[in-house]
Amino acid sequence: MNENLLHAFFAGTALPEDRKAVKRWLDESDTHRKKLFEERALFDALLLAGGEKADTGKPSVRQRFFRRPKFREWLKVAAVVAVMCLAIAYFYERKMTALLTATHTLTVPPGQRVNLQLPDGTKVWLNARSRITWPGCFAPSAREVTLDGEAWFEVEQDAGKPFVVHTDKYNIRVLGTKFNVNAYAGTDDFSIAVMEGAVDIEYRREPDPVVRLTPNRQAMEQNGQLTVAPIEDFDVYRWREGLICFKQTGFLTLMTLFEKCYGIRIVVQNRNVAGKVFSGKFRIADGVDNALRVLQRECHFSFERDDDLASIYIQ
Repeated sequence: MNENLLHAFFAGTALPEDRKAVKRWLDESDTHRKKLFEERALFDALLLAGGEKADTGKPSVRQRFFRRPKFREWLKVAAVVAVMCLAIAYFYERKMTALLTATHTLTVPPGQRVNLQLPDGTKVWLNARSRITWPGCFAPSAREVTLDGEAWFEVEQDAGKPFVVHTDKYNIRVLGTKFNVNAYAGTDDFSIAVMEGAVDIEYRREPDPVVRLTPNRQAMEQNGQLTVAPIEDFDVYRWREGLICFKQTGFLTLMTLFEKCYGIRIVVQNRNVAGKVFSGKFRIADGVDNALRVLQRECHFSFERDDDLASIYIQ
């Protein structure tokens, strides 16, 4: 195919029969398509270089220079390289966009614990039956994650980019601190305890004032309101070590804790044990059956499992 005809085709000045001829030639083979691509790159490069004709209708000195065979070959290579660079930049931008919009979710099964490190360096420990969602890359203005369950956070300091934990009822805003959050969706449980730094607790659905927590203080929801008090027992946060720790805890409350930890339903049919109070600790890995057998030494009850219904009946 004549190069001048191809350039006229690119410029839109080719005759109708010439345009049809170019299209038929293009459909004949991949080699022709490659040739068309190379000539198009050269045509674009000539336009950028100022390859227009003088008023006399004769090729200009610059145009004659660009039409030299060796320079034309070099210009073809340079044009192809430029197009490849643009393509790489385009695909890189698409990949970065996908990375920024992608989200990751981690769910912990009953009886297990998981720790992970977020893209900013923040360390997170997740308790049993907990789920956390975070972006592949944090936004420039804030680092936001969503939590359903219980987690311990050690937030990496970044004064210009607050760290926000979204829960079912509250948002927790921090800059750099260590704290524990218990916020299982669909329940009335919500508590947060701060070990280092400070956090602001924001109500998600109502324009209520922000509650600020400082070290060694905790906030718990009671009757729909947050109550702030000093932390009395730090052992309860040793679940990260695989321990269930409790102090002066009623039997029914302890069974609720077992339900949350092991993902099993416990039905207390023996009302005589309801008023019993216990203190101690269990290894989560030993299982709920072992914990119940230990409690049997302190008070009289029996239990029966129904694996089909994932239930335990206290009798």
